[in-house]
Amino acid sequence: MNCTSCNTKNLDNAAYCVLCGDKLELGFEEIDQGKAKYVDPGSLWCFLHPNVETVLRCGGCERPICVTCVVQHPVGVRCRECARLRKLPQFDVSPLFYARAVGAGIVLAFAGLAVLVVLAVTLRGLGFSVVLLGLVAVGYVVGEGVSRAVNRKVSRGLQYIAAASVILAYVLISIAGIINTSGGLYGILALAVSIYVTVSRIRYP
Repeated sequence: MNCTSCNTKNLDNAAYCVLCGDKLELGFEEIDQGKAKYVDPGSLWCFLHPNVETVLRCGGCERPICVTCVVQHPVGVRCRECARLRKLPQFDVSPLFYARAVGAGIVLAFAGLAVLVVLAVTLRGLGFSVVLLGLVAVGYVVGEGVSRAVNRKVSRGLQYIAAASVILAYVLISIAGIINTSGGLYGILALAVSIYVTVSRIRYP
C-alpha cells in the first residue's frame, strides 16, 4: 500500500505511513488464495513496526507506537524521536560562549590590575586589608563580567574560566609588586576569597 502523501510503500496492514506518519486508507485487502480480510480503519499500528497493533500514541507527535517503542518521559509517553531531551538554554554553552568567557576574564583581570596600580600610586602603597578588599572586588567584577558576557549561562567550565581569570589577576598583581606573595598564607587567603566570590557569580547546581 502506497502513502497518498509521500508515495512511500508500506505494508498492506499498516495504518500509518512509516515515513511521514500520515494515516493510510484501510479497508478490505487481498491476501493469499484470493480471499479477503477486513482491516478495521480504527485500528492503530506502530509507525516503526507496521505489523504490531497498538492502542498507544506518542504524546508529542501523536503517532501510534507499540510497547517496544515507548519511552517514559517526564511529561508522559513519547516515541524515541520525541523523547530526545534537550538541555535548557541556560545550560547549553557552545564553544563561542566559552571563548567570550575567556576574553572577558582576561580583559577584566588586566582591568583589575590597572585599578589597583592606580590606587597604589595614588595612595603611595596599599595595606593588606586594602589589597584583600581589592582582590575580592576583582573577583566579583570578573564573575559578574563573565556571567554577563555569556548571557547568564552556567556551567562548570565557565566557573573554571572565571576562577582562572582571578588567578591571572592575582599573578599580575604579584608581579606588579602590589601584594607580597612571599608571606604565603595571607596571599593564599586573599586569592581563595576572591575565587569563591567570582565562582558564586556563576551559579551551577
